Amino acid sequence: MRIFATVLAVLVLAGCSTTGSTVPDQLLTCQPQPRSPADNPAATDRDVALYIVDLAVAGDDCRTKLGSVRRIVNPE
Repeated sequence: MRIFATVLAVLVLAGCSTTGSTVPDQLLTCQPQPRSPADNPAATDRDVALYIVDLAVAGDDCRTKLGSVRRIVNPE
């Protein structure tokens, strides 16, 4: 009987630890990393500059979404 009571107490306490928050699917996927122009022997300085900008945009997208998920999971 004591084991049953212990298991029941653990289950009840475990149920209290969930927040019930759901994270929208659009926050779980980041923009893909852009393809590097390093594989293209005809790449120009402009191609490299655009790659750097696209890389920064993709990283910012992921950091923004991670921040949103953090606020949903830990609202304090």
